[in-house]
Amino acid sequence: MNREEWLDKACKHMKPWVLACADASEFEDPLLSVGWPKGHRGRGTAIGQCWDKTASGDKERAHIFIGPNLTDAKDVLATLLHEMVHASVGTRCGHRKEFRKVGLALGFVMPMTTSLAPKDGPLDKMLEIIAKDLGDYPHPGLSNRDKKKPGSRLLKVECVACGCIARMTRKWLDEVGPPTCGCGIRRVGEVFHGTQEPMREA
Repeated sequence: MNREEWLDKACKHMKPWVLACADASEFEDPLLSVGWPKGHRGRGTAIGQCWDKTASGDKERAHIFIGPNLTDAKDVLATLLHEMVHASVGTRCGHRKEFRKVGLALGFVMPMTTSLAPKDGPLDKMLEIIAKDLGDYPHPGLSNRDKKKPGSRLLKVECVACGCIARMTRKWLDEVGPPTCGCGIRRVGEVFHGTQEPMREA
């Protein structure tokens, strides 16, 4: 069983819970994937995300993404259930009235922006039962903490006169040479030959 199959089975286990708490009618099983939620990498802390069925190509099924940094089965289940609530009530309401009503009925606690289930509470115990039934979550985990941002490919050039700094590529430095600065004056009263003084690679 791969991770998507695991998530699909988990969804089928928990879907009746959502339907029992939601006013919404039956909703199609969402499409489930593992991937960074939009806006997460390097910035946010989202561990799951639901895209409404209205954004889907078939207009029938929501798309749910579970963060690849999650590896604990209960954490994955809680996150999946949270996103399933979004799929059932629609994402337009965010975490407001409709979402909050279903979330609280399922056993989530405030704030609704998290996927917290009170430790040893009814929801936590139900998730533990499902986790044991499904077995370990078949995903090794993925972290982007050590991912370094690539450095700029532009080289720094500096005016030998006024210190003005610009950046340009190696190609232009090699083929055309450094740019010229508009100051044309090294110090007050000292003018270079010509109107401008070249900048140099810093």
